[in-house]
Amino acid sequence: MAATMEATADRQDEPGLALGIAFGFLSSLGPLAIDLYLPAMPGMARSFAVDTGGIQRTLSAFFLGLALAQIPLGTLGDIYGRRRPLLGGLALFILASIACAAATSLDQLILCRFLQGMGACAGTSSVRAMIRDRFSGHRAARLMAFTFLIIGISPVLAPLAGSILLQILPWRGLFALLAGGGGIALLAVLLFLPETLPAERRLHRLPMLASYRQLLTSPAFLGWTMVAGLGTTIPFAFVTAAPFLYTQGFGLTAHQYSLLLALNAGTSIIATQFAPTMMRRLGAGRLVTLAASVAIAASLLMTLATVSLLVSLPLFQLYAMLLFALAGLILTPAAISALDAAAGGAGAAAGLLGTLQLAITALASGAVSLLPSMAVLPLTLLLGGSFALMALVMLALGRQRAG
Repeated sequence: MAATMEATADRQDEPGLALGIAFGFLSSLGPLAIDLYLPAMPGMARSFAVDTGGIQRTLSAFFLGLALAQIPLGTLGDIYGRRRPLLGGLALFILASIACAAATSLDQLILCRFLQGMGACAGTSSVRAMIRDRFSGHRAARLMAFTFLIIGISPVLAPLAGSILLQILPWRGLFALLAGGGGIALLAVLLFLPETLPAERRLHRLPMLASYRQLLTSPAFLGWTMVAGLGTTIPFAFVTAAPFLYTQGFGLTAHQYSLLLALNAGTSIIATQFAPTMMRRLGAGRLVTLAASVAIAASLLMTLATVSLLVSLPLFQLYAMLLFALAGLILTPAAISALDAAAGGAGAAAGLLGTLQLAITALASGAVSLLPSMAVLPLTLLLGGSFALMALVMLALGRQRAG
């Protein structure tokens, strides 16, 4: 009884700034490992005497490791506590980053990037579970939104930082810096981040399959996870299409469209910070439904404009910024609601949420690659369709609650 009261009291504490920064830094290791080395990819291709497709496979290997490690890390966190899997993942990230810097062939680099992705996953998966251990509802949303703020800065600043660092370092030095960042994170966890899952709340007797069976048979968890995946799809699908659409469709240079992408990311980051307050006032369901409705209406108008006349760059950019902002409003309430709806361990829920979210995003990004690369209409239909599917999921969840 006392343990339950203590756990409840812990969950009612207000999340502090230091905790938000720590969680944000841990969650940003993955995005940093993706974005920091993007400017180095042409030089890496020359270094290994391979084509760009070979180097792009190192990015695919990282994503694969990031996706596959979510579920086992989450389960280990439910059984052994959050710190041990987190420390193990950070150690793997450090060693894999050093191995990337020392790789002598493309195959070695691909393998090391896969292991690096698995290590980086520990930050993302553990942070979500640790937030769920201590907070729920509005408090969890505030902390999640702050971590999204720090994560969101990475796609804006990391490629620029990588291009600057390449003027003074070889590409291998970027991986050495990532290893250093992992070392700082490991030290910070050891010294300052306490265990959030006490022994009495660990799922020692709950088999792994039973835990995931509970999650996969929970309509609320699956529905909110789909909404989170569709929300993540918006920026990823757009970024997949943007280089070709901006350069070949609108005639922009790489520098010009990079600035527009940064503007989109900044819009999403700002919107994310308003999500907890709006979630508290409207409720997660109403907020997501309202945002999806606005996006659907905007996509219909953009479709009509595309069919009837030539879409100008300012109009398309305003549309893109609106969708990024709406996606930013949706991500926090969707992730928190999925974790709040989960039965069983928060680690298993966070791991399955992350895996399914990445799977939905990967499917949408793959669909974008099949679309005409210079046309606005196919991308508009895909993005609008994602929000329409989101609205249907919310309608189903509403009917389930009413029933």
